Amino acid sequence: MRASKAYLYISLLMSLILIGGCEQEAGPSTAEGARITFGENVHDKEVGNYIIHVNALTTDQLPQEIARGYNISRSKNRAMLNISVREKSNNGEIPITAKVTTTAKNLSNQLKDMHLREIKEDDPLAIYYIGEVSVSNEETLVFDMDITPAGASKPILLSYRQRFFTQ
Repeated sequence: MRASKAYLYISLLMSLILIGGCEQEAGPSTAEGARITFGENVHDKEVGNYIIHVNALTTDQLPQEIARGYNISRSKNRAMLNISVREKSNNGEIPITAKVTTTAKNLSNQLKDMHLREIKEDDPLAIYYIGEVSVSNEETLVFDMDITPAGASKPILLSYRQRFFTQ
């Protein structure tokens, strides 16, 4: 399977997974310095001229060939966060690079170790950032993301909340 098809498959798979409602919407924009918060049933967030797509799932849900191709360990106790940044243009949406930093913490404010890596594909063009983190059954993680699209001077501050079921 080509890498771009794999990305589309992962995005579709993660978009179709509905684990329960933790959705939460906050009003202030990042222009005011507040973090925009959203939950697991919302995957796209428009902020200004950008669309940020965020998904998270346990890695055991990835097909073996996809996990192997991206060097991801398949496990019920590992979660994968996937972030992409697109810019609106006259020709639709264009994937763009960004400086993306993320922290993951549970509801007890315990930090989880997580490192994102950038994935670029050429045909069709796709740019996204993936990272893995350990999870326990029924654990809710909050991913705080600072995303600075290429050419932007200020980061977009997002917070994504996801509950994981590992049994």
